[in-house]
Amino acid sequence: MPFRTFLKSFFLCVALGAISASLIFFGSPLFAEDVTRETETVRRETAVQRAVVKTSGKSKEKAFLERFKTGVTYEDVLKDPDNIDLNFRYAQQLIAQNDLLGAAATLERILLVNPNLSDVRLLYAVVLYRLDSLNEAQKELNTLKTVTLPPKIREEVAAFQKKIKYRKRRTHLSIRESAGWGYDTNRNASPHSKQQLFFDTPLDVQGSNVRRADTHFLNVTSVDVTHDLGFQAGHSVFASFTYFLQEQTNVHSLNLGSFQYELGGTYKGKWFNFTPSFYYNYLFLSDQSFLRSQGGNFLFERDITRKLSVSYDFRIERQDFLNISENTDSYNRKGPEFDHAWGFNYILIPTMRWSSNIGYSEKFAKQDYYAYDRISLNNTHTWILPKGQFLINTISAYFDRYDSPEFSVSSKHRHDNTIRYRATYGSPLETLQVGKILPKFFKDIIFSISYEYYHALSSITNYTYTNNKIEGLLTKRMDF
Repeated sequence: MPFRTFLKSFFLCVALGAISASLIFFGSPLFAEDVTRETETVRRETAVQRAVVKTSGKSKEKAFLERFKTGVTYEDVLKDPDNIDLNFRYAQQLIAQNDLLGAAATLERILLVNPNLSDVRLLYAVVLYRLDSLNEAQKELNTLKTVTLPPKIREEVAAFQKKIKYRKRRTHLSIRESAGWGYDTNRNASPHSKQQLFFDTPLDVQGSNVRRADTHFLNVTSVDVTHDLGFQAGHSVFASFTYFLQEQTNVHSLNLGSFQYELGGTYKGKWFNFTPSFYYNYLFLSDQSFLRSQGGNFLFERDITRKLSVSYDFRIERQDFLNISENTDSYNRKGPEFDHAWGFNYILIPTMRWSSNIGYSEKFAKQDYYAYDRISLNNTHTWILPKGQFLINTISAYFDRYDSPEFSVSSKHRHDNTIRYRATYGSPLETLQVGKILPKFFKDIIFSISYEYYHALSSITNYTYTNNKIEGLLTKRMDF
């Protein structure tokens, strides 16, 4: 072997040995996991908590209607049309079937025959309230205040008067607090092959890059304000603040925190509803400033039928990444991102809804090996269960194509195909046995538990990995 060739081989071996040694004792940012996925974690977890609260509200409405089930049919009423008790039970059955207009007509007919039935008048007021006929509902409740009522009905009258007063307000404030615990089987996204490429040279995963399971504490705090502009169509403006914190037990380099401010409005038109919003987000990774982003989101929605609605969502975001000690190349990710999503919502049956969308994203960066195009498919099935319970299943697929190779890793172009499945079950504590012994303030707290499977398959072994996550949360919402 020529001496010059021998020297080159010798120094290459020394260099690789030094790199391997540094990985063993210190780890290396060159071999760090793809930390940009953490920005998606914040957005996804926040969206999940909003969906939990929204679905829980619909489930509580269903639970309210279910208590009126009687089994009385219209044929039963025709056999004995003058039977007030039978008509009342039939109205209750219509409420359970969510036929509020039919129930209102039946209750109004009963009150014409006998206007002194306080329980019938209260139920009539409740139906008017749910039909958004607030003034008419208030009128019926005022009538009840002029007569002597049993204590239970008197309490319900006062409760619905309070609800009507709240609904009539043009400005609403709500605070949502979610806190809980989670566990990941592969928190640091260690590759399935247990090897990572460095200049196309496979090296065994060492040090902090070895697969690590970990637990975490999760907190999401949101403050939302909405204001009705006073137009008959229902145009409104809104503002929100969201604080997100995910503290790892052991893998502190992946501690996450963020603050987000958002301001927007909804215009309700004849052909579609338009919701533009503008936001600012400040994200911390490993307790260091990692990403500052500003952007705008523009949502168009249209109801096609009572069951089907379609939407188009466009988002533009300026992303300013900062170098941190765990990733000294973050600055090269800096650049804008554009997202498009076309979707629909379809009500399968009154208790089930299916939502789907297809998305296209384009990420620009200072270095092309961080720039990519993405096609995404997202499907969500929501099932409202009895007694305020619910089940949400979501499955998503992402197809990422990067603009150029990152030669310090591999000369190959990076192509990622990712599948994510998540199932969430939720229930008010009042429905669970523990709710029976809790004070009233805690009974409406939502308990939710989620399982998530995440599988990333990449043309580069560094980014092929699987993670399983389980998470349990308690969520409380307060309206003012």
